[in-house]
Amino acid sequence: MTDFYGVVTVSDKGQIAIPIDVRRELDIKTGDRLIVIKRKDNAGVILLKTEKMDSLIEKIRDDDSFFAQGNKEDL
Repeated sequence: MTDFYGVVTVSDKGQIAIPIDVRRELDIKTGDRLIVIKRKDNAGVILLKTEKMDSLIEKIRDDDSFFAQGNKEDL
């Protein structure tokens, strides 16, 4: 298993092609929706499948301790 899948080029429309190896490994299919998040250090972006974000939201919603006094400032 590798974390490097090659190099992509941004088209004049701002599009990229996700390499086939990473699509297979992460089960990314035609029509899947990805969330685009800018890295804090401005070095690039993170692509996250929306279904993974849905799972995270459910965990947060069900975790009463997430909204404890200490975490309110972080929101």
